[in-house]
Amino acid sequence: MTDRPLVIATNDDGVDAPGLWHLAEAVYEFADVLVVAPAFNQSGMSAAFTLRQDLESERAHSHIDGVDAWQVNGTPTDAVVHGLRHVVKQYGTRRVSMIVSGVNPGPNVGREILHSGTVMAAMQGYLRGLPSVAASLASFEDTHLKDTAIVAGLIARRLLDSGNLQLLNVNAPDRTFDEFTDIRAAAMANLAVSRVVDLVDEQGSTRRRLEFRSDIEVAPDTDVAAIMDGAVAVTPLHNDLTMISALAETAELIDGVVD
Repeated sequence: MTDRPLVIATNDDGVDAPGLWHLAEAVYEFADVLVVAPAFNQSGMSAAFTLRQDLESERAHSHIDGVDAWQVNGTPTDAVVHGLRHVVKQYGTRRVSMIVSGVNPGPNVGREILHSGTVMAAMQGYLRGLPSVAASLASFEDTHLKDTAIVAGLIARRLLDSGNLQLLNVNAPDRTFDEFTDIRAAAMANLAVSRVVDLVDEQGSTRRRLEFRSDIEVAPDTDVAAIMDGAVAVTPLHNDLTMISALAETAELIDGVVD
């Protein structure tokens, strides 16, 4: 490794997922990359972390010359925190400059953000003072993962160069890089674009899968509207879930409760 910035790349699909390595390759254009990811698929884990069992890490197979890879037997949040606290110590006094997470096959837009291990892995960097980027493809197929990684890498580079502390959630439409119509700053839509479908077999066991909804009405200037228009949606996120507009009403509601 060199004196270039050091970036941890992670995901929620596991250390061998193609999207992770496309993203690592894109970021390697401007920074040294250290892959620290879950050992196995951890989709839908949000910000869950491991308690009551040992957390272990070990070297994993790297798909890129010059990029070291580690796998952690835990969640995406575990991978980032363990990487920052322990794995990076293997590389002397170097400090991590950024976290990138993805590329996830399947959109992380609207209310899906709350369930996303991809987004919440990036959130761990943001909470620790690091600019962070989560990247997802609006398709459950792998065809355009590399195109998403390329645009996410360009956005990550711009964010790192800016010196701003932001968490950017990047979602790309299911098309090639040259076919993107635009890159838009967009708000998180207040809806879900996919639904969980339960498949019950003859033994009564239930297996779940995600499928896109066809009955949604999309508000303009949102992440969902952007990808439906063929544009890349970039949404700045933060961790404050307070409903500011309801504080005064809540104060009135609880006034005198313990009198």
